[in-house]
Amino acid sequence: MLSRLVSSGVLASVCLLGMALGSVLHLLVPAVPLWVSGLCGWSALVFMLLGSRSLQPFTQFFLLAGAGGLLLVWGILRGGHVSTTDILLQNNGLLVMLYCVGFLRLIAAGEGAVQESLPMGRKAFLQTLLGMQLLGAVINISILMLMAERLRAGGALDRRAAVVLSRGFSMAAYWSPFFAAMAVALTYAPGAQLYSVVLTGLGLMLVSLLVSVLELGGWRLQKVADFRGHPLHFSSLIIPLMLAVSVMVLHAWLPSVPVLMEVSITSVLLTVVFLWIKRPQSVRRELTAHVQASGARMAREVSLFLGAGLLSVGVQTLSGTFDWQPFSHFGGLQASLALAAAILVSLSGVHPVVSVSVLGSLLTSLPVDPNMLAVLFLCFWSLGVVASPFSGLNTVLRGQFDVSGMALFKGNIRYVLLMWLVASLVFFGKMG
Repeated sequence: MLSRLVSSGVLASVCLLGMALGSVLHLLVPAVPLWVSGLCGWSALVFMLLGSRSLQPFTQFFLLAGAGGLLLVWGILRGGHVSTTDILLQNNGLLVMLYCVGFLRLIAAGEGAVQESLPMGRKAFLQTLLGMQLLGAVINISILMLMAERLRAGGALDRRAAVVLSRGFSMAAYWSPFFAAMAVALTYAPGAQLYSVVLTGLGLMLVSLLVSVLELGGWRLQKVADFRGHPLHFSSLIIPLMLAVSVMVLHAWLPSVPVLMEVSITSVLLTVVFLWIKRPQSVRRELTAHVQASGARMAREVSLFLGAGLLSVGVQTLSGTFDWQPFSHFGGLQASLALAAAILVSLSGVHPVVSVSVLGSLLTSLPVDPNMLAVLFLCFWSLGVVASPFSGLNTVLRGQFDVSGMALFKGNIRYVLLMWLVASLVFFGKMG
């Protein structure tokens, strides 16, 4: 039994590597079909299912894929058309990006932070909020776990710390090119320009940062005078800054290359270079271990995004057989209501990517500003994950800080409502 589990996990990891290499090969040699990458992604999921001791972690995949399959069959029976390639490649680009960005965890976690005592006071509060946002923008959920574990080990176990981490992490979804949210937004808002989306997202991030500082800290930060937080040093920001600059420069130099591929390639190349400079003797060993563990580490993301992708294909296939469309126009009011609906849906435990995939599929035939549509999808993600007690973000914090989902919900709901109002004003101003 153990050998079967190990071999299935290794095969899943090999397939994920093949998924990434297939995309790169297609970029370099267009004659190599891109569906090879998609087939490797689905094969990885099959091996993950075969190697799992329980299918419970894949419940959401079965629900999404089941609903998508039913809609797909219904659409085909009504005369709709879909190709195998459509199914294989839906959400493939963002999965490749997630896989490649995962390499950054090998270099982006600060060394020696564990030995440093926890700072206290207003500065500690700001360092924790900013550090979580800036580092989370690059290495995603890994830094959340590292910071949470560091605070727990240091005895900083209170609801405030958990809320600060959840706010800081969710803010990164507004703007970071390395965040899964950006990959989803660009996938379901074809034609969106990275620069425009990032600039608008940065504006929302700064407003959310100001709202959080004032709400949690008070006008003079008097509420956090005794706050124990996580240290932040300039050296820990070098890699995030280099990555962001590299992607922007590469995008300006090669505008025809998909942004997701630029992020993917940059993440892996910089990881290899930094490892070679800092730990040349262990480069091969660390990279090999990381690749071999990728199957188990990415099981949740692979199943979630492939399931959501199949649901999206089903919605597109079925909706294309009807003359009726749910929207005759999609402007500021519709965007505001859609955001409110997505937040409410997320409270039930449904991941924001499901709301994005459904709405994105329904809007394919409407003339919607792709940049603002991408920003809307980023808001789905940012506000959805921080609002829901059942999101992966808050699940991690509940486990590390021993706080209830209701406590996190109460700590964040006012912020979510305020940011919904702010985002709605942006949509009304930009979309009419």
